[in-house]
Amino acid sequence: MKKYQKTLGIITFVAAIPLMAAQNDTIIKVNTFVDEDLDNNLCSLKEAITAAEKSTSYHGCILPAIDTKYTIQLEKGTYDLNEELVPKNSLTIQGPEPVDWTKKGSLSGDYPALTPIQTRINARGKSRIFNTAVSKQPLILNNIILENGKASDVGGAIYAGADVTLQNTQILNSQAPNGGAIYLGGGNASLTVDHSLLQGNGLAANTGSVIAMSCMFNGSYTTNTILFKLSSIIKNGSANSLSTFEFCGSPKITFENNTVAQNSANLTNGTIVKFSGNADPIQNQTTNLSSDSSLTLVNNTIVENSAHTIFLYDKLGKKDLSFNVLAFNSGTFACRYLLGSAADQKDSRISLKFNALKLSGTNEKCDLPAETLPAGHTNIDVSSKILSQLLEPSKEPSDENTEFLPIYYPKNNQQSDDLVDVDLKNEGGCLSVDQRGLERPTSTTDQTVLNSNNKCDIGSIEQARLGIRTTETDTGYINNSLTDLLNTYQSGVD
Repeated sequence: MKKYQKTLGIITFVAAIPLMAAQNDTIIKVNTFVDEDLDNNLCSLKEAITAAEKSTSYHGCILPAIDTKYTIQLEKGTYDLNEELVPKNSLTIQGPEPVDWTKKGSLSGDYPALTPIQTRINARGKSRIFNTAVSKQPLILNNIILENGKASDVGGAIYAGADVTLQNTQILNSQAPNGGAIYLGGGNASLTVDHSLLQGNGLAANTGSVIAMSCMFNGSYTTNTILFKLSSIIKNGSANSLSTFEFCGSPKITFENNTVAQNSANLTNGTIVKFSGNADPIQNQTTNLSSDSSLTLVNNTIVENSAHTIFLYDKLGKKDLSFNVLAFNSGTFACRYLLGSAADQKDSRISLKFNALKLSGTNEKCDLPAETLPAGHTNIDVSSKILSQLLEPSKEPSDENTEFLPIYYPKNNQQSDDLVDVDLKNEGGCLSVDQRGLERPTSTTDQTVLNSNNKCDIGSIEQARLGIRTTETDTGYINNSLTDLLNTYQSGVD
């Protein structure tokens, strides 16, 4: 393992274990993997949802108390579905915490060690998995893998009519023409994807192989709040898809510390992130994106995707991009203005700080208005670089060091156009943790442990170097693993 895979920031370690929403809920325990609805002593997932809806024990599902909030507790294993699940009240559904209390974590140096998620809901290509558009009630999913969902219209895994929260959850191999993984319907809903994986979805999708949404509701723009953080969105879509993320209406969108890689859309007219209308409002044409929309991208690694355009934008909506790698993709444009050349455009509502972009050349250029790149701007032009010069190859989600998510580690070549330590004056506002939940150190205040100018890396993963002063006059510093450091401290305590 390379030493830069370890970082001092375990102080703020955010493990793959989300805060359990069930702390104050009444818990319904499922005791069978069979998708049944029979009057016996077994409690299936379907029956548990019915028990919560009726607020009474149902078949083999025992309700210990009447409540307004219920958590359905699943066990390790696979729950095969015959039809979609339609919750009609606010629910949390969770698998057991993916931890091993007999081992120490390789990142934390303490108990418990993290493990892969061990609970699955498998639709087997027979149906969508969850539909909350009927009742428009919130849904929270913890520590669960959703796989092989399929819908003939929208939302292969989830058709949401209200707020949806995914914590340490995976959506794998789900399919629908619109919203291969998720579709947001109705007038307003929030979607939070936290420390999760979306992979292999929307292979036959037309729009939004990962997410799509309704644009209008009762004659007004929909108002969705969308947050992707600490997550990996990998290998979704196909060469026939028009988009991976299809945004419209009046959404407030935030991407923080994500890896968006190896997704596919059409090389002639496809887009990975579509944040534009479908018409020219200056010509009094009705557009499906409101000018009140906003898109914030901070510390994301967006690489190795294949599409005509990776990021499509226009003058609608506010766009803030900082500390992102938006390069090293396959296609014509990394960034493209919807209505033609961007250079002379004014009032584009784009803010750019400390991004890695290809700003010149004709291949995979990020075409931006000149006004967004004034003299002395902080973005790094990587037009002359290839991915392998600045990033390690994608790491498979095989162990705890990657938080069981595919990620890319940055390289430090100690050159001016590296992605490492780019904000020496701490003026850009990078995120305080990286995708693994490990701290991005930005100051050197400890007299015994020095960070050697850790000043924010571009992308979702921070390369923090741990310097140890061996004597008061020692000017040399060495890299040590966090586990070794903790062991040294523990020996001193003992």
